[in-house]
Amino acid sequence: MPHVNDIRLTARGYSATAKTLHWLIMLIVLAQFVVALLMPNIGRNTVIEPLITRHFSLGIVILVLMAIRLVLRLRHPVALDKSELADWERWSAYTTHGLFYFILLIGPFLGWASASAHSLKVSVFGVIPLPSIAAPKASWALTAGDIHSFMMWVLLALIGLHMAAALYHHFFRHDNVLRRMLPTTSRRVD
Repeated sequence: MPHVNDIRLTARGYSATAKTLHWLIMLIVLAQFVVALLMPNIGRNTVIEPLITRHFSLGIVILVLMAIRLVLRLRHPVALDKSELADWERWSAYTTHGLFYFILLIGPFLGWASASAHSLKVSVFGVIPLPSIAAPKASWALTAGDIHSFMMWVLLALIGLHMAAALYHHFFRHDNVLRRMLPTTSRRVD
């Protein structure tokens, strides 16, 4: 069972749980983009191959981790340090984070629906089969695949914006915005 301080926000930044989820999801999303670039386009006659199975699996893992992160975030909201940020910066931060949650929670379902419409079986690493969530050739699910692709390009742009903002705050503003999410090297004394 996690220690109470692992779940709630400390004065120095996000909890260890929030930081772990942030960086783990970031690594899996990065892997997902690499897999997506390497795998073949999914079309009418696509045959499932290891890269496609890996793409589906990573999408489901991202969905589960983001759901956990959302629940923790709702149970333990994190306030922005109002003294460090202008109104437009707070608005931008909240909007960007909201879009991250939206895309990373809805995107996998759109991809799953598209796979179902293309009669591709979705499973988690070939071990846990998942049900189809759309009928074969369902037009809404084929459109969902197009939306899924578009959303992932938007996600990539948001990641770039997020990274640029974090680096700007760290190197030019010299504030705690980035440090709040960095892993700490100090040890907690119980």
